[in-house]
Amino acid sequence: MSQSETNLPRTTSDENRSNTSPNASRPDAALNRESQRSSPAALVFALLALGASIGLATGGYFIWSQLQQLTGEQAGIEPRLQQRVQPLQTGLQAISKDWQEGRREIEKQLGALDDSQETIGERVNRLASLVGRSELGWTLAEVEYLLRIASESLQLRRDKHTAIAALNSADNRLHELADPQLLPIREKLARELNALREVPDVDFDGLSLRIADSLQQVARLPVSGSRYEPLQPETTSFDATKTADNWKDLTQVIWSSVTQLFRVRDHDKPVTPMLPPERIWFLKENLRLQLAAARLALLREDRKAYQQALTTATEWLKEWFDNEDKAVIAMVAGLEEVAVVDIRPPMPDVSGSLQVLRQLQAQPEVTTNTDEETVSPTQEEVVPVQDNTQ
Repeated sequence: MSQSETNLPRTTSDENRSNTSPNASRPDAALNRESQRSSPAALVFALLALGASIGLATGGYFIWSQLQQLTGEQAGIEPRLQQRVQPLQTGLQAISKDWQEGRREIEKQLGALDDSQETIGERVNRLASLVGRSELGWTLAEVEYLLRIASESLQLRRDKHTAIAALNSADNRLHELADPQLLPIREKLARELNALREVPDVDFDGLSLRIADSLQQVARLPVSGSRYEPLQPETTSFDATKTADNWKDLTQVIWSSVTQLFRVRDHDKPVTPMLPPERIWFLKENLRLQLAAARLALLREDRKAYQQALTTATEWLKEWFDNEDKAVIAMVAGLEEVAVVDIRPPMPDVSGSLQVLRQLQAQPEVTTNTDEETVSPTQEEVVPVQDNTQ
């Protein structure tokens, strides 16, 4: 209780209570003392509550003002955003419209391409029906091509190795087909291959090198009669002091003197006169020309000119050169060995297998029959294909 309350005048009832019960006033005093002690704390709590209420009110007002300000700003931003978004929306609508139109155009073009693809597929099928070739037909066409290569290689270039390779390839293709109807072709091919293998190989390089070596040795060949060897004089000397004692010995002395002046020699071989130097040079040059002509004829595979040039060169060596010289003997033997080589051996005819193949192709059992109707290309409808690249 406050001090003002303690100073109030007491009433009669209070006095009576105090007079009648002196001991009853002791608890009230204690309560008064406790209330006096707790009154400052309550005042502090009340002040704190008041301050908190004022702070909350101030904060709420501040927050409310901020919200009002943000609301006003938001209301001002929305029209500006709307103004900026409006052109974008218009552009997006235009782009969407163009995209829809482009999509429809692409779908239209794809439809046209599908139609064109179907048309092309039909034309391919018709072309396949016109060609009418199955796997057997294509293989036989390849075999025919190989046989033509073999025949032309022999006829035009006399190339035996290319012809053998082509015939072997054709035989392998026929073997892969395993068709009994094609056995006559393989039989003919076997005969032609054996005939080609029997043709001897001509070593053109080796023959040309041997003739070229003979060309280089011509300058060292001795010409016949170029080495003169005089006969050795007889050991018997002529006695010039010999005289005849009588008239009978006179004839012997005269005959002996005459035989010393003249001498007769016997030769088992004809004597070749010596050639002047300029004729020796022309002789060797002519021999070189004959050997060069033989080499050129070898490269051209001219059998007649080749053998004629080598024969002429061999005859000249035997007639005009020293046949006792080892180099001349070796060259003559080499040229005779080279001359007997047949540089153009006869080639067999390999067109028989091609003829048999064509005869079998003409038969209906071998050719491929198609069940589809044959349509002339001129009767097909020409469908123009639009250029959609623009």
